[in-house]
Amino acid sequence: MPEVAQQPQDAVLASQAMARRFELDTEIAIIQGTYKGELEPLLEEQKLCETFVKDFMNTSGLQQYKLASGDQAFFQAKDSVTAGDFEATLDYIVAAPALPGLEGVWAGILKHIRAAGNWAILNKAVNKTYVKEFIEVNKEPPPGVKYDSYRDLQWRKGKG
Repeated sequence: MPEVAQQPQDAVLASQAMARRFELDTEIAIIQGTYKGELEPLLEEQKLCETFVKDFMNTSGLQQYKLASGDQAFFQAKDSVTAGDFEATLDYIVAAPALPGLEGVWAGILKHIRAAGNWAILNKAVNKTYVKEFIEVNKEPPPGVKYDSYRDLQWRKGKG
């Protein structure tokens, strides 16, 4: 019987906690709105500084720019790999090469997979390392894969 007596009290506490949670939503939104206005001009100025330094480094042919304080900006090479045409990528990945011992029936297995497979549950991602290795050998990305290499400007505060 103690459980029955406890349930109404638990329900009261749960109701109070739920009401307070929604009050906190309102308070948080008000504070975020207040500071958003103060942050916007600072963020805009920061973006302008970043753009200026990036343009300066690009036009000067600099990989790194360092201040006497130790603060620095430098370019870091980055790659982006996505399965743009997943059907083409999927065909390439699944089709090559045939499993050892199944070369004679591999085409039938692939046909069955295509007809009965539930591709929607797959994560439509490709391995960046493999794509880069593939490009080194074949001079182009695998079918259906979008590859982009770019330089990203990084910022590091000095220790001083």
